[in-house]
Amino acid sequence: MVAVMPESPLLTVYTAHNCSLCDDVREVLEPLAPELSLRVEWVHIDGDPELEARWREQIPVGVLEGRRVFKYRVNEHQLRLRIARLRGNP
Repeated sequence: MVAVMPESPLLTVYTAHNCSLCDDVREVLEPLAPELSLRVEWVHIDGDPELEARWREQIPVGVLEGRRVFKYRVNEHQLRLRIARLRGNP
């Protein structure tokens, strides 16, 4: 059986307040998400000990459908390729 990727894959971005790299990632993703039919969930790790322990040294970090696809900075071209692959387009 072949797994079918949803039309709108979910990208979870772990972020924190006062994070300039997080702001940079947001500037890339906000216009890109609608174009790629990408759902973006912003998760602030501030105040959550478990999330802080797991992600603090890597933020911002993006997880696309359960797989980490970037940390610190998002490469638009690479993200486009990963989404295309998820949808079965080479």
